Amino acid sequence: MLSTTLRRRSVGTRIAVTLGALAIGLTTAACSSDDESTDAAAATTAQSGEWPRTVETAAGPITLDAQPQRIVSTSVTLTGSLLSLDAPLIGTGAQPKSTVTNDQGLFTQWADVAADRDVEVLYQGQPNVEKITAAAPDLIVVSTSGADSAAQQVATLSQIAPTLLFDYSDKSWQDLTTQLAAAVGKEDRATELLAEFDAKVDTAKQAIAPALQNGAAPVNILTYNSPDDSKIFTAESAQGRLATRLGLTVAPLPATITGTGAAGGRSDIVSVNMENLPLALTGPTTFIINAQQPGADRLKADPTLTTVPSVQRGAVFPLDFDSFRLDFYSANNVVDRIVAALS
Repeated sequence: MLSTTLRRRSVGTRIAVTLGALAIGLTTAACSSDDESTDAAAATTAQSGEWPRTVETAAGPITLDAQPQRIVSTSVTLTGSLLSLDAPLIGTGAQPKSTVTNDQGLFTQWADVAADRDVEVLYQGQPNVEKITAAAPDLIVVSTSGADSAAQQVATLSQIAPTLLFDYSDKSWQDLTTQLAAAVGKEDRATELLAEFDAKVDTAKQAIAPALQNGAAPVNILTYNSPDDSKIFTAESAQGRLATRLGLTVAPLPATITGTGAAGGRSDIVSVNMENLPLALTGPTTFIINAQQPGADRLKADPTLTTVPSVQRGAVFPLDFDSFRLDFYSANNVVDRIVAALS
């Protein structure tokens, strides 16, 4: 593995960096017994709350000399997890306004939290290096994939402050939160968040148990804009895993459909055309991601879906716009909506 060591001083924080190749979506792995020893030592350091510490990123292990005090996030997805951790976030990138964001381009599930903490929206869309520099961060976090990725600007951003890459495409929001917590010294807060969510899931599971006994499962989970623009979220998706934790079984797709291709290169989400959509929606309950009640009404009124079991039962429920990208805030919201639908 080709590695280089970078040493940079930024706003009083120094960072020693040993990077593997900056491959997008690369997950870190130990390359030798020496690496495994380093990883074990880093884990011990992180658990003790001491600095310096070595954290795992999508570009390899990186050592931070001191706990960051001024963090900038170039990824609106990572921003939500940093907010939930009470990290010292001073600025964030944002996306254009859409159904899932507010006027400033922040995800609606935590936009109020960002406003209360005076987190500055530095730009919308492509990273603005001048504004990031003016914010004087001592740490910058970047996603390796997705529409909010600034991975191609890492070399430039690293001239401003230590820059860490995280891949949220291959892990749950819980795993991402835990990884970020180790990077910013918020392990105790992460433990509290996950315990709080686990308790919520346990309570919700009990609340919907009678519905499950009455045949509410298995469930279908999908996005639905039209019969020609539908994507089925499998049990392996983040939403599918959450449903499973609640005691719901996610309806499997017929083999003839699973072979039609993943959505956007993702194996956990399958694109389904108009012809196959009625065959895919086999469960007695359907949940629609990234939709409110008008979206559910459109699906129920679709003449091509009149034979779908959930349509015939009237059991089609929207999970709202924030259900597409799960973090601590939106996952809690989705649990509440599933309970409201089934209890």
